[in-house]
Amino acid sequence: MKTGLTFLSACLLVSSAALAGPVARWKSTSHDFGAFDEDMGKVTSDFVLVNDGDSPLMIYAARASCGCTVPHFTSDPIAPGDSAVVKVTYDPTGRPGKFSKRVKVETNCDPAQNVLTINGVVIGASNTLRARFPIEVGNLKLRNKTLAFGDINKGNTKTAFLDGYNQSNDTIRPVVTGLPPHLTVNTSPEAVPPGEQVTFTFFYNSTRTGEWGLTTDNVTIAPAAGSQVSQPVDIMAIINEDFSRMAPEKRERAPKVALSTTAIDLGRVAVGTRNEAEVIIENFGKDPLVIRKVASLDPAVEASIGKIEIKGGSQAKLKVKVDTRKCDSDIINARITVITNDPDRPVSNIRVVGELLK
Repeated sequence: MKTGLTFLSACLLVSSAALAGPVARWKSTSHDFGAFDEDMGKVTSDFVLVNDGDSPLMIYAARASCGCTVPHFTSDPIAPGDSAVVKVTYDPTGRPGKFSKRVKVETNCDPAQNVLTINGVVIGASNTLRARFPIEVGNLKLRNKTLAFGDINKGNTKTAFLDGYNQSNDTIRPVVTGLPPHLTVNTSPEAVPPGEQVTFTFFYNSTRTGEWGLTTDNVTIAPAAGSQVSQPVDIMAIINEDFSRMAPEKRERAPKVALSTTAIDLGRVAVGTRNEAEVIIENFGKDPLVIRKVASLDPAVEASIGKIEIKGGSQAKLKVKVDTRKCDSDIINARITVITNDPDRPVSNIRVVGELLK
């Protein structure tokens, strides 16, 4: 009997020791605000903390993961059996879209740190969306209407991103149409909940295009299939030839381009006239010089060449035509770009200038 009492006393002592000190019990450690309008202003959630221990509980600190989230707490001791509230306030101003924020609360309990989490979706106000997503496509807002890939070496695939936002109270499923063979796109998420962002990830496969230099494409984005509203998006890339792996002996035999002139001065020409000029392109290398592209962005200037492959030591004529009827100013200031397979000079420019007489 004495042994049984001793064992019972030991158990009571262990149980008493386990309850010694403050014990923090949170009624909840997370809160979801759901979807709400940015114009509602700050939102607050109350996290209730109960002291289940036998000595006062102290909250030493509460730190949020960013400045948009502010915790408020009492510094007074929380007696055994009593409770306290940690208020967590989130400011949605200028922060449209989904959010998840954490607040770390430090106490004199074991464990000393607890984490509180708030979540929600901010449906952006008009002013905020105009600044961040200025392109309106019905309920879908886009960051911009152009997408630049920059330089891409032939044979490589490059990625570029375009962000959008669902301003409506319904889920939307954006679509991208008019994709050329060298462009593919991934839309994530495919179904965009109210107030959340969407990312269009475009992949440019340069092996699927015969273009060189500056290339432009046009695709269309709509908030849903069959939508009455849509937005054209201009896509630009610069396709370059990759000479980095060219063997030394191959480079020794490589073609070398030379132009008879890099500037065509038409002088003073009458409005309504058509003017012509020629530029000699010579290959003073050994291997054939391949003309990848000859082009001008100026609609009044047209350039063409009779052959696209020039043998070593040979030359070809580049014909230039300027139609002053298509000039949009009194000054002609255009550029013709010639792209070749010369590893040392893959891009050559010819300036075309002149003055119109009225």
